[in-house]
Amino acid sequence: MSKRLFLIDGTALIYRAFFAMDDSLATSTGIPTNSSYGVARMLTKFIKEHLKSGDYIAFALDKKTVTYRHELLKDYKANRPKTPDKMLQQIPYIKRLVKALGIKVLEIENFEADDLIATLATKGKKHFDEIYIITGDKDMLQLVDDKIRILRVGYKGLTELELVDREYVIKRYEITPEQIPDLLALVGDVSDNIPGVKGIGPKNATRLLSKYGNLEGIYEHLDELPERLAQLLAENKDTAFLSKRLTRLVSDIDLDLDWENFKYQSYDRKELLNIFKELEFSSLIKEYQLYDEMSEEVDYKIVDDQEKLHELLKVLEDAEVVSLDLETTSLSPIDAKIVGIALSTRPESGYYIPVGHQTGEKQLDAEKVLPELIETLKGSKIIGQNLKFDYSILYTKGYDFQIDFDTMIAAYLLDPDQKRFGLDELAIKYLKYKPISYDELFTTGTLFGSGIENLPVDKVAKYSIEDADVALRLYKILNEKIYSLNLEKVFREIEIPLIPVLARMELNGVYFDVNYLKRLSENYESKINELLEEIYKLAGETFNLNSPKQVSHILFEKLGIKPKGRTKTGSYTTSAEALEELADEHPIIPLILEYRKYFKLKSTYVDTLPKMINLKTKRIHSSFNQTGTATGRLSSSEPNLQNIPSRDEEGKEIRKALVPQEKGWKILSADYSQIELRVLAHFSEDQNLLEAFEKNLDVHSITASKIFGVSTEEVDDYMRRVGKTVNFSIIYGITPYGLSRRLKIPTKECDKIITSYFQNYPGVRNYIESTLEKVKKDGFVYTLFGRRREVPQLKSRNKNIQQEGVRIAINTPIQGTAADIIKIAMINIDRRIREKNMKSKMILQVHDELVFEVPEEELEEMKKLVENEMENVIKLKVPLKVDLKIGNHWE
Repeated sequence: MSKRLFLIDGTALIYRAFFAMDDSLATSTGIPTNSSYGVARMLTKFIKEHLKSGDYIAFALDKKTVTYRHELLKDYKANRPKTPDKMLQQIPYIKRLVKALGIKVLEIENFEADDLIATLATKGKKHFDEIYIITGDKDMLQLVDDKIRILRVGYKGLTELELVDREYVIKRYEITPEQIPDLLALVGDVSDNIPGVKGIGPKNATRLLSKYGNLEGIYEHLDELPERLAQLLAENKDTAFLSKRLTRLVSDIDLDLDWENFKYQSYDRKELLNIFKELEFSSLIKEYQLYDEMSEEVDYKIVDDQEKLHELLKVLEDAEVVSLDLETTSLSPIDAKIVGIALSTRPESGYYIPVGHQTGEKQLDAEKVLPELIETLKGSKIIGQNLKFDYSILYTKGYDFQIDFDTMIAAYLLDPDQKRFGLDELAIKYLKYKPISYDELFTTGTLFGSGIENLPVDKVAKYSIEDADVALRLYKILNEKIYSLNLEKVFREIEIPLIPVLARMELNGVYFDVNYLKRLSENYESKINELLEEIYKLAGETFNLNSPKQVSHILFEKLGIKPKGRTKTGSYTTSAEALEELADEHPIIPLILEYRKYFKLKSTYVDTLPKMINLKTKRIHSSFNQTGTATGRLSSSEPNLQNIPSRDEEGKEIRKALVPQEKGWKILSADYSQIELRVLAHFSEDQNLLEAFEKNLDVHSITASKIFGVSTEEVDDYMRRVGKTVNFSIIYGITPYGLSRRLKIPTKECDKIITSYFQNYPGVRNYIESTLEKVKKDGFVYTLFGRRREVPQLKSRNKNIQQEGVRIAINTPIQGTAADIIKIAMINIDRRIREKNMKSKMILQVHDELVFEVPEEELEEMKKLVENEMENVIKLKVPLKVDLKIGNHWE
């Protein structure tokens, strides 16, 4: 087997990671992590895909001192911008991380990483069969020979490495690797401020080197060169030879080398876990399966007889706070059976009541335990992680309880831009502790099956009590943070009371007419086949319309249509947006867009929804997620019922499938009218907006009349569409370019439209300016109810990220306030329905719309109840208005 050495240009990798990733990434304590995370990810992938047992590896870094090159040339690398402070802060962490990964880290005074690598590669030729240098630096090409090769880093970092050997260099640059310093001596290197010979470009330099071999050879034959070229070289001789000295890598640094120190032995689990926890890299902790051993001092007890249960109930009676966690046979509350109940009243202690294990072990009867347990818990504050699930389980069995604190919701409110709020991630982030994961329970397999009910009681007890224990410890920290950041109101009055409301709405579920969907599927299938026939006829052949590559070939190669752009991989884009711009270029394109629409509707909804119907209830039970969006809006999943199209006819046809399950019932839809614009009017206090909503005028027509300089009576459909687009775009901090993409009109025209808008709505302009001024000072924005969101993007160097920050700062208070309003309405409506003991069901929330199933005898009462609660959630400076619709189906 070949003996291999890998040499990584660490400095270049750190820079690449820093500029490739969002520089607002940081830990909860403020340590920047974008470069650290990027390096960790790249090295992880490299180790998995390239390193083998017995390989040798080193990570070379620049030593931040003056090198001999600075002594040769005072302005060496002077053009380079100052290394960002955020990057410098991360280098000590990166060194620890690389070492923990099992990779030797090297740096040496007075020399750069390039020189260190050159020396290691040169000395390594005596000991290794193959040497690979991982870099993106062209200077390194001079080292390539029969043993040394480059693995060139592309724009995707270490995920795509291009092998560069001697033949590659000769073919690509038309010179040998040994001539690279001579080439750079002639043409210079702007990035390192190496002057070269002014007036000589790559073509001339390559030609000269092909003929004369090296810089010395060229100067020996100046008399053979054209006069002008000879003069340039003569005048810049000193500069040329200085440049060669600067670009030639040092390959003979005096190093005391023991190659066995470079041998890859795998990573250091303990140290890697420590650094990952410190940097809060929870996804990498999971990937490496790193976790602390459970403390031997914990007091975890199994409650498996009546005497132990009575002792536990006494403890719970005296407990102010109780953390609850259920283990079940399924993630579907309707189908799940309880396997065990975990409770914790103080850190590092807890109890597990087994009630549904299939292992034949001693346990208690759930039907006898639950009544006593729920009754005892009425006097305690019940806390936990993702309690909507536990609440739903107990609610289906006839039990109700009040939730006091949910760690998942609290963590979300504290940092809504995070993507993960699982217990593992939160424990790592706030407790620097990695709990046992659900998957880790099954590492040794089970005797009877794969479900948790088939695992031994003691094994599940450790896992489940730990979850309750960790949630309790998190509660102590998160509760204080919620209070310190003034999030008590939105947490206590909106998010926590919403949990049982969402649980009941999910359990209510949605009923779909399966026979109607089946007929619709057949209609769409016919339509798709008709479209395929027409498309194939125009293409002159059959091809896979779901393959971008084949669609690209037909459109841009066979039919000769001029493409609009390329994907990241370099192929021509066939995205819907690109094809819409080409719709007039060829009759095949509108047909392809039509095909895609029907294919997506059929595959995503018409054929998929029937498969998601619960066999017990005959209904679909989607999940509504409080932590799915950073603005506070709810998201929907499994399936996403909020995404069913509503505007085009085909989307409306799918909505017709949502019907009442029982005869004599109706679907009631209540939709806030232009709620985000009303919130904007409230915040901005713009007189024109306030007047429009106060008088119940058509605000889109008014905007259109102001933009186009006509009376509202003269506004046509096109003008109103522009007015509507501008009204809603302003909320998202739209740029003229962005508006031109939406309206498909020139950017200059959109610039005038936006200018006109702000001239006519000066209050909106003032609101946006003052909001941006405040957020730049404070670093965050609030909704009307106190929901908070940080906007670190405004501090980024990247203009695109800055612009994203502008959009977030403008939009979050508006969209977040609208989200809070409908959440409070849901809480109030749910309470009123329960107080009145009504049969009506809230079944769906789609952003600004609530959908109910209502028996005919409750219809009038529900109309009044819903309208009253939704319109009187809060008194804004303009009235809230709700549009009610009633029918036999959702559309």
